[in-house]
Amino acid sequence: MRLFIGLELPADMRRELDGLSKLLRERSCGGRFVPQENFHLTLQFLGETDDLAGAVSAMREACRGIRPFRLGLGRYGYFEKTASGNHRVSLVTVTGDTGELGVLRETLASALADNGFPRDRSRFMPHITLGRNVEHDELVAEELKGFPLSSSMTVTGITLFESSRINGRLTYSPLHREKF
Repeated sequence: MRLFIGLELPADMRRELDGLSKLLRERSCGGRFVPQENFHLTLQFLGETDDLAGAVSAMREACRGIRPFRLGLGRYGYFEKTASGNHRVSLVTVTGDTGELGVLRETLASALADNGFPRDRSRFMPHITLGRNVEHDELVAEELKGFPLSSSMTVTGITLFESSRINGRLTYSPLHREKF
């Protein structure tokens, strides 16, 4: 199974992100866009593994002592702009208690390593992915950065997701939810 651990987003936040995503699709020359039902915030990608028990154990360990905290939608951005204008990952940043989010992510990474998963040493840049290999110019990027986003949420737990193809469509299915 292809697994990752992340934050589920409430329906109102996913709808607001979908509004921005639709504008992104209209203003772009191509790309692969995330459907509304798949919007989430990844804490750690586990890859191909059948170790559900180890992942759940790590989630339980990581959630001990964590208190609910607030996050909101930031603004449009992207990673890895190429010379051709291809923006590899189009995204929305998050605002709010990002320090608490960072503590949660680090605690989770340590607990996963203690349970036999490879240690993720990459820099954590919390975001919600809208699309991959999206092509647009800087004028479009500036327009998208001005798109009003106001949704927020209280984070009360984390979710283990399975990433799979169902009828040719990428689907993220919750396998386990761990509350704080």
